[in-house]
Amino acid sequence: MATPPYRASVLFYGDDFTGASDNAAQYARHGLQTQLFFNHPGMAALQEAAAQCDVVGIAGTARSLHTEAMREELLPVLQAFAQLQVPWVQYKCCSTFDSAAHTGSLGYAIGLMKEVWPDCFIPVHSATPEFGRYTLFGHHFARAGNEVYRLDKHPVMSVHPVTPMHESELAKVLLTQGFQTDHVLDVRQLDQHQTSPEHLTKMLASHHSAVVDGYTQQQVVTAAAALWRLTQQRQICAMSAQGLAHGLGQYLRESQHTQFEAPKQQLLPTDRLLVLSGSCSALSAAQIDHAEQAGFICLRLSNDALLDDVQTRMLNALSAGQSVVVFTARGREQSHDWPAGQLTQRIGACFAKLADAAFNHTALSRLVVAGGDSSSYTMRALGAEALQIKASHFAQNAHFAALVSAKAHIHGKEVLLKGGQVGDAQLYSLVLKGFSS
Repeated sequence: MATPPYRASVLFYGDDFTGASDNAAQYARHGLQTQLFFNHPGMAALQEAAAQCDVVGIAGTARSLHTEAMREELLPVLQAFAQLQVPWVQYKCCSTFDSAAHTGSLGYAIGLMKEVWPDCFIPVHSATPEFGRYTLFGHHFARAGNEVYRLDKHPVMSVHPVTPMHESELAKVLLTQGFQTDHVLDVRQLDQHQTSPEHLTKMLASHHSAVVDGYTQQQVVTAAAALWRLTQQRQICAMSAQGLAHGLGQYLRESQHTQFEAPKQQLLPTDRLLVLSGSCSALSAAQIDHAEQAGFICLRLSNDALLDDVQTRMLNALSAGQSVVVFTARGREQSHDWPAGQLTQRIGACFAKLADAAFNHTALSRLVVAGGDSSSYTMRALGAEALQIKASHFAQNAHFAALVSAKAHIHGKEVLLKGGQVGDAQLYSLVLKGFSS
C-alpha cells in the first residue's frame, strides 16, 4: 500500500459519542495526537486534522439508527475517509457488541465499509480486557460487578430494552445482520505467536475477515501488531471496540512508530459540577444516589414541558456554587411522561439547552453527560464541534476532554461523556475533586 499523504494513520467513526470519546482516549493515552469531531466536518476540515493529528475520529449516532438512517449518516463519512487514503479505518462499536438487524446493525455497517473498500480486511474485535470484556474462541463475555457472564447471560445486555443480546458467538450475531466472517483468530494462536506476529499476518492474509479473540492486554497488542502489518497489503476496516484502539496505540508507541510519550493523567479539582443523566442503567441510578448523599442537588426532568422550571432551579444552585444532577430516570423506573417517539433526541435537546444556559450564566467549567444516545444528541444540539482528550481515569474508564466550539462560552469547557455502565457509584465525587495518576 502506498504511503498515505497525511500524518494520520488511523481514522475512526464512533457509533455513539460516549464510545467515540472513549476510543479517542485509548489512542491519546499512548501519545498519539487525537481529535474527535461531533459531526462530519467536511473534507477541508478533515484534511487539516489528518495533516496535524495521528488519529482523527467522527462521533455519530448510528448505534440508535435503523439501516436507512445509518446509510445516510455513515456512508458520506466512509467516502470522505477513503479520499484521505489512510491505511486503518475503524468503526468503533460498543464493547458489549449490542446491536440488531433493525437498530445499530454492525453487519450493515460492515457492508457499507465493504461497499467503499471492496477488498478490505475486516477484523471483528470486541475484546477490551481492561474493561472486563473478553472474547474466547469467538464467544464474547462481559463483566457485571465482580462476575463475568457470557454475553447472552449477562444481566444487563441480555435484557437490553432495544438490542437484547441472545447470542454470544460474534460470528452468529453478525450473520443475523447480513455479514459472514470466515475465520476465528483464537487465544492459542495469539499466545503462540506473541513474539512473531508476522505469522499471524500471513494467516490472516488468506481471509477476508476474522473474529479476533482477546483475554489479556498482551493478546490484544499481538493482534494489533499482526493487523498493522497487514496494512502493507490491504486496507484494514476494523469493526472493533476501544480495546483494539488501546492495543494498537500501545503497539505503535512501543515499536516507536510514534515519537510521543504516554502523557500524565491529571484532572484538577473544580468548584461545581453539572451532571445531565439520560441513562436508565442500575449503575447510573447508584451514581445519582451517591451524588445526592454527597450533597449534589438532584432534579428530575420527567418531561420537556418542565424544562424551564428545572433550568431555573439548576441555575440557582450552580450560581450558589452547588453541584447539580439533572436526570430523566433512576434505573429502569423510567418516567412515562415523555412523549413517545424520538425520545433520545428530545432528551438531548433539553440537555443541550440546560448545558448552554449553565455555561453562559454561571461559572461552571465541567460537565458530565451520561447515556450514549442522549450524549450524542446533546453535544450536537449544544453546538460543540469537536473535542480533544485532556485526561483519563482508566480504572473508572472515564475520559475528560476540552470542547471545541465557535461559541466562546462553550469552547474549552471540560466534558465527560459516559455510558450507563461506566464508572463506580462514587464517580461524580471523583469528577468534582479531580485526580492525578
